[in-house]
Parts: sequence; C-alpha cells; structure tokens
Amino acid sequence: MAVKLSVVCLMASIVCFLGPWGRCMGSECGPGGSQSRAVWCSHPDGWTTLHTNCDQAGRPDNQQGCFRVCDWHKDLYGWQLGAWNQCVPVAMRNGGGQRPAVCSRGEEGIQTREVGCVQKADGEPAEDAICEYFEPRPRQEQACLIPCPRDCVVSEFTPWTLCSKTCGMGLRNRVRNVLAPPLFGGSACPNLTEFQTCQVGPCEGEESLYSLRVGPWGPCSRKEVKERLRERGKVKDPETRELMKKRRNKNRQNRPGGKFWDLQVGYQTREVSCQHKSGNMEALSMCSQEMLPVTFQACVVPRDCDVTEWSEWSACSKECYDPNTPGGGQRTRTRRVSQFPLSGGAECPELEESEPCSPQADTAPTCTLNTWKTTEWTECRVDALLSQQDRRRGNQTGLCGGGIQTREVYCVQAGAEMPLNLRTKEALRPVDSELCQGIPPNTTQLCHINCPVECEVSPWSAWGPCTFENCQDQATKKGFKLRKRRIINEPTGGMGNCPHLVEAIPCDDPSCFEWLVVKLEECVPDNDRECGPGTQIPQVQCVNSEGEETQRRELCRDAILPMPTICEVPCPKDCALSPWTQWSPCSHTCSGKNAEGKQTRVRSILAYNAGEGGVQCPNASALQEVRICNDHPCTVYHWQTGPWGQCIEDSSFPYTNVSVGVTRTDDGSCAVGMQTRKVICVRVNVGQVPPKKCPESLRPDTVRPCLLPCRKDCIVSPYSEWSPCPSTCGNSKKKQVRKRIIIQVPANGGQDCPEVLVQERDCEARSVCPGYRWKTHKWRRCQLVPWSVRQDSPGAQETCGPGLQFRAISCRKQDGGQADIEACLKSASPMPPLTQQCHLPCQEDCQLSSWSKFSSCTANCVGVRTRKRSLMGKSKKRDQCKNNQKYPLSETQYCPCKKYNAQPVGNWSDCILPDNSRVEGQLGMKVQGDVKECGQGYRYQAMACYDQDSRLVETSRCNSHGYIEEACIIPCPSDCKLSEWSNWSRCSKSCGSGVKVRSKWLREKPYNGGRPCPKLDHVNQVKGLGFPQI
Repeated sequence: MAVKLSVVCLMASIVCFLGPWGRCMGSECGPGGSQSRAVWCSHPDGWTTLHTNCDQAGRPDNQQGCFRVCDWHKDLYGWQLGAWNQCVPVAMRNGGGQRPAVCSRGEEGIQTREVGCVQKADGEPAEDAICEYFEPRPRQEQACLIPCPRDCVVSEFTPWTLCSKTCGMGLRNRVRNVLAPPLFGGSACPNLTEFQTCQVGPCEGEESLYSLRVGPWGPCSRKEVKERLRERGKVKDPETRELMKKRRNKNRQNRPGGKFWDLQVGYQTREVSCQHKSGNMEALSMCSQEMLPVTFQACVVPRDCDVTEWSEWSACSKECYDPNTPGGGQRTRTRRVSQFPLSGGAECPELEESEPCSPQADTAPTCTLNTWKTTEWTECRVDALLSQQDRRRGNQTGLCGGGIQTREVYCVQAGAEMPLNLRTKEALRPVDSELCQGIPPNTTQLCHINCPVECEVSPWSAWGPCTFENCQDQATKKGFKLRKRRIINEPTGGMGNCPHLVEAIPCDDPSCFEWLVVKLEECVPDNDRECGPGTQIPQVQCVNSEGEETQRRELCRDAILPMPTICEVPCPKDCALSPWTQWSPCSHTCSGKNAEGKQTRVRSILAYNAGEGGVQCPNASALQEVRICNDHPCTVYHWQTGPWGQCIEDSSFPYTNVSVGVTRTDDGSCAVGMQTRKVICVRVNVGQVPPKKCPESLRPDTVRPCLLPCRKDCIVSPYSEWSPCPSTCGNSKKKQVRKRIIIQVPANGGQDCPEVLVQERDCEARSVCPGYRWKTHKWRRCQLVPWSVRQDSPGAQETCGPGLQFRAISCRKQDGGQADIEACLKSASPMPPLTQQCHLPCQEDCQLSSWSKFSSCTANCVGVRTRKRSLMGKSKKRDQCKNNQKYPLSETQYCPCKKYNAQPVGNWSDCILPDNSRVEGQLGMKVQGDVKECGQGYRYQAMACYDQDSRLVETSRCNSHGYIEEACIIPCPSDCKLSEWSNWSRCSKSCGSGVKVRSKWLREKPYNGGRPCPKLDHVNQVKGLGFPQI
C-alpha cells in the first residue's frame, strides 16, 4: 500500500497527498526516462476537494526524470557486496541490554555488511532500482554465533627475589607466566610482575650520604705493555733484540691463522668516583667498598681490515670477436684479506671488481652469429570464454570472438637460411637461447574466430502459374506451381546449411508461357460519353515459366488472353470513388476442407453525389471485393538435402575437370575428391515421399567434387646439443638435457609427431667436493691487566681475577690437510670465537670444572638431557661453594624438538635493574641505602610454548626460560645542588646573646626523584661578647 505524504497547503484543514511513483517510461534506455505520480488535494476527513484549496506554490512535482532499465544493462550494473562486519550480540544491538552473565554454548549475534548497486566498469555508485530490476537485493544481515569469552589464565607468582639493597630501602619483585591467552573478548591478562619495597636493615653511619658514579670504558690500549717490553728490551744489545723480534714474527706467521688475526690483548679502564649528596666529589673511601665496581678489564686491541694489492685482470669471458656488438664480455680482478678486522675495526672493502671487455679481431676468432626462429602459430584459442559456455548445450555452442595464438621461439645459428621445403630439408639445430642477441619475437598474439552466422531467407513469393516440369518435354502433361525464396544472409559453411528454397504443388493444364498484365489503360466510357460505365484495355507481355519476357508472342497462343476490365468514369454529380487497392496476400497457401484461401481489395468514397440526377454512392459492402486464391489442394512438395559428407579421394576424377567451386593450389600433395549427400522428396507436414512427387528438374546435386586438404606431416628440429654438466663438484645426481622443437604440427592425416621431444642422461660422476672445517687450537694462557694498572686494587697481591685469552683458528680439509682461510669462510660453518673471558681463580674463589657435554637423547621431542660439573680443589670443603643455587652442579633440559614454537604473550614488565653481579659493566649510578636506582636495566615479556596442534605446553619444551628480555634505561635521579656556605654574618648584638647567620643558594633543582633541597638558612645562635659602652 502506498504511503501518503502530506505537504504544506493553503488552508490548515486541507492537506495534499502524494501517490507512489509509477513505472519509468521512455523511448530509449538509460537516464532519459520519466515517471509520474498522482497528486491530489484532500480534506482531513478523507474526501477529495479541488486543487485550488491547496497551496499551488507548494504543490509537489508529479513528474521526474528516471533511469529506464533495459535487459542489456545487466552486463553494466551489479551488486557490490562489502565484507561482513564484526558479530554483535543481539541483546546489545536491539536495546543496549547487558550480555548474559553465564555463557554456556555461545551467544547469538548479528553481523551486517554494505550492499550497493555500482557500475561494473569503474565501481561508481548507481541507483539500487537498476540492480533490483535484474535480481533482488542481497541480504545485508545474517545470524552469527559469538563463542564464549575465554579469560586469560596465569600461573602462580614465583617467590620474591632478594632485596636489591643490603641496607636501607630497596626493591624486590616476582613474576608469573601466561598459561592461556585471552580469546573471544575474554578478560585481559593481569600484570605479570609485581614489585614491593624491602629493607634488610638500616644503613650504618653516613653511608647513605654518598653514591658511586661509574664512567664509561675507555679505549683499548697496550701502552703499559709496550713500556714494559721496552724496559725489558733495554737490557739486551741491538743484535739480540733484532734476533728476538725476528723469532716472534716467525712464530706469529707459523701460528695457524695467525697471519689473518694479529690478536693483541690490551686493557681498558674507567673512572669510579664517590659523590656526596650535595654534588661534591669526595674520596672513594667514603663510599662502601663492598660493592665497588672494577675499574679495569682486559680487551682486544681494535685492528682495521687490511687487504693485498689487486691481482692481474683475468681473461675476457667472451672468447670471440663480434664486429656488430662490441663488448659483451667481462673481466675481473681480485685481492685477498691479509688482516681481518677485530674488535670494531674498519670493515674490509670490496675484494672483487669487474669491467666490460671485448676481444680484438686479430687475436680472437669471429663469433658465430645466432638468430631467433619461431614455430607456426597454433590455432586460435578462446580459453577466456570457456567458463561462459553452457554445458547443457553440448557442442552446439562454438567458441568465437577474440582469442590468443601461441608459438615457440628458439635460437639457431644464422649461418644458413631456413629451408624452403621443411619436409625435404633438415631444419636448423636449436642452441642455447642465451646466445641470441636482441629482443626475442613475441610468443603470443591476439586472434579472432568468426562467430557462426545463421542462414537468413526472404519470405515466400506468391505461387507461380501452372507450368510443365520440362517445357522441352511436354508429353507427360505433368505440371507444377512453384513458389520461391532467396538467401538474404549466407551462413557460415556455405548454403548447405540453409533450408530449402523452392516448393512445388502439382497442377493440371500446365503451360510454359502465359500472358502477364503489365498495366491497365485509362477507363474509356462506352458510347463516346464523357462519363459513365466504360472499359480498360490491359497491356500484356508474353512471359515464360520463370517470369521472363519473350519477344515471340506466338508462344502464348495457347494461353488465355486477359479480357478488358469494366470500369466507370464518374459524372460531375455522381458519387466519386477511389480506385481499387491491390489484392491482399492470400490468407492461406493452399485450400482444403477446413481452410480456403481468400484475397480482398477495397476502395473508398472520395465525394458524395451532388443534387438530383447524380448516381448514389454504393453501400459499404460494395466497397470491398473478395476472391478465391490458392485453391489448389494442400499437397506441397520440396527437395530436402542432408549435409555434405567427408571429402574422399577419388583418383578417377581428373584434376583438370574440377568445377568452379574448387580452388586449385600449387602444392602437389593436395588431391581432388568427391562429396556426397542425401536428397529426398518431402511432403510438407507428412514426411518423405517417392522422388517422382517432386520436380525432377529442381532436384539438387547429390555428388560434387572437392579439394582434399593438403596433408601436413609433423616436422621437428634436430636435437640440440646436450646441456653442460655443472662444473662444480658433487653433482652425481645432475642430468644433462637435450630437446627438439616441433616446427610444424601434423594435419589432415599427416605423420604424427614423435612422442619423445626431450632426452635426459646422467652426468659423469665427478670428484667428491672437498669439505672444509674449522680447526680450533688450544686456548692460550689467560692474560690479566698489567700489574702497573691493577696494583692499587683489592687483592692485587695475587695473580688472579678476570682476564682474556685467545686461540688460533685454522682451516682444514676433510682429510685434515691445510686449506686457505677463505675456503672455510665460504663453505664451512660460522667461524668459532677467537677470544673468551677467562678467570684466574683467587684463593677465596670457588673453582668449578667446565660443563660436560649434554647426555644423548633417545629420540627427538622425547625425554630430557643433562650435563654436569664438579667443584675442584679446596672449593670442595668451602660451605659457600656448596650453594647449589649459586653454583649449580647439574643442568637438565628437554630434548630439542622442532614441533614446538614460542610466542610472546602479555605486556612488557617495568624496567628492572640487574643484580649486583651484572651492574659492574653498566654505565650508571647506584645510590646506597635508598630506593632510587638508575642506569641500564632489562624489561621482560612472558613467552608461551605451543605444540604443532597449537596447544599450550610447558615453557621448557621450547628451550626457553619462559620470558624474553630487552635492554632499557632508567633515568638517573639528580639531587638538589646547593652552593657552598657563605661566611658568617656579624653578630646581631654587640653585647649579650646575639645571632650570626650563614646561607646557601640554589644552584640546580632536583628532578627525576632526586633528593629535595634542605632549608637554605642555617641559624647559629652564639653568645655575644660584652664590651663596655663608650
């Protein structure tokens, strides 16, 4: 039911109503249409009133432009569907209600999407009515199911860590892991770390007033070592010093890998100072000596990369001279590394460079020229239209329109032209495509397949006169009436696909010639009157059965000559009538019991009679005439032809007697054949009848000559050369390949192509690739920082502590033979480390053996593996060395498995400073006895371990600690900085008790949690000295 819309009207009690818009109408498709609607004025009680009662100025339009949709618009417009939005619970969508408190199997929801009508070409929006004309609007909503939310599940907290301070206020933390991440809108994971303050005990004395400042490490240097060697060398004479120098150089060169890594162990220092809370630097003894960081450490002296001179240029890669394309070759030169970079030294430059080159004509042979060749184009294929074919129609739907042809492109030597006759001469041998210069010819091109054309014929002509079947033989007295039609549009494949063009009806009294009325002369009144009844003399021609005029009028002597026609010339007062129209087409093609052919013609009254004496106008029935036509019986015959059969070779048929319809070619392999077809006589609406019922003279041919398609044998090129075997070693599984190309595909019964176009054979077995491996030599002694640097440090009286040691690395073949270091850098595993931290144990240190190898696993992903170590020497009796948490003697881990993968979950923790053992190497400050700490720390993120089925398993199965760490910085606090005390002021009284004042002023405000400023005035009351008054 249409919705009625009210609009503003002249009177408050009168409203205007609008009807719905009607159908879009128009003579052309597209936006040029128009549609209308009814607009009327109505009283509120429902009765219709005059339009004048409504405001005419505000009357709505009753017509508007519209888009008239036609069937072919279906290919231009269509619905565009957007992606489905997120599933929204029904309760929240309808009334904004709350979701159910308990979820058992999921919650019903609705998801929506955008749907609009667009132009398929450019996606521009269009009116929805256009698309709705062809198919209903797709649904914009659908039901969905929201799984029950799964909250995050976390483990229990680990125990609290030790307090970060040994005295005063410190921090400790604990962590927990994610066991199951949240899904489907479940609760997020809580914090995985917790911190709380702790206090082991109060700090003694003034310790909390001082803090350590640790500076950065300085450059690595060997200054002290060189001075020591120089002092040692002074006791030797010059000859002895030179001999020792040569011996050291020789040892360094003979050391495996020594010429590539000239390792020199030096030392580096940093400054550690003690700072008062006021900002003043104090003696280092004022700070706690228990946590004093080291100020020196061993290091590797940086060395820049050093390379040899360039080698000579290699020979040009192009071995022949080509005058048409100079260049085309490359030559290279190399240099080697004599010293690899160490400890951040400058990296090595490029070790190889190349430049274009070309051999000279007098020193190199001329290059063999190569050129591109192509095979024949394949048949035109319209694969893009295959998906549009209706399979139910079978082969009746042929592919046509635009398509693609392909061909193969190959490279051949250009020493000879392509053979003229491919069947008698060998085609050129293909060579490697890389030998051909220039752009290769196209392998594809567009083509077109003409679409099938249906046969179109004209309407049937009128039935002709009764004529002999053969006017030369009139003895049979057998006659036919014929009607014909002609071909308007010739179909694909010739006229054999058209329907019959001639139909015949048996008749009596045939004749070969008859009179044809050309026209009627003017009406001549009888008795020489000026008006009234008269006659019209026909002008005739003698025509044959084909309707052609003949000059021998005596041939029509047996035909009936047309008689004059009665006519009438109207008198002035008579009724004036128009001439008769032409006879209408016959209503039936034949006559029978239930049908009879008729023709009609009419005339009309031009002027009625005027006054007395004039002839009255005839009645209406006299203005129309009817006559019988096609009164012959409905026995229509015609010849029906079948399709032409296959062209069969007929050697008896002389090639020179081929009819006009056969085109002769110059190829002697083509022969003339014969085609036959079936021809039968058919009675309309009955079926096949004996041939004598149809005119024998009109019988179509049943045999015709044809030209057999030329036989085309398959032509293939010779096999190409065998592809080269790889020159590298270890190619026992490689194969050589050679191929030949189909130049001409077979057709029309020609010889088929060979099945094998590609041949393979194994390459000859080459020598086994020489394997390379790194050989690590014994670690050299641990080198400590020189005595002159560490003599003032605690425990310096012992030769112990942290140091650095290095080892030589060489490259070996698999059989143990010596190899160049570059061979291992290219093909071996990553290079082992050259240096490592070492520690010479002091008397009070716990000494442990090295870790053993992990025990073997019975199978991957099954069981655990362990490794062990033990206490050595006096450490076995010391209680502090028996602390398994600090000095564990065994480690256990799951066997390695590739089925598990670790993924981070949850958020990053806060930045946590490392414990005391790790802070020594960091740049920063530790404020003793206070909660404020700063410098470089680490933050952590939990890791969850999943198996191959995405199920959560123990974190240790991923060989992970359950978390990943990342470096972070906690900005150091800056305390309030004050100036030094000013001098004391004068006493406020000259006698008795007075006051003296001194003060400080603010130099720098505290920030980032630094200590606040104290009071700036320090009042000191003193007893004034009494003086006698003068």
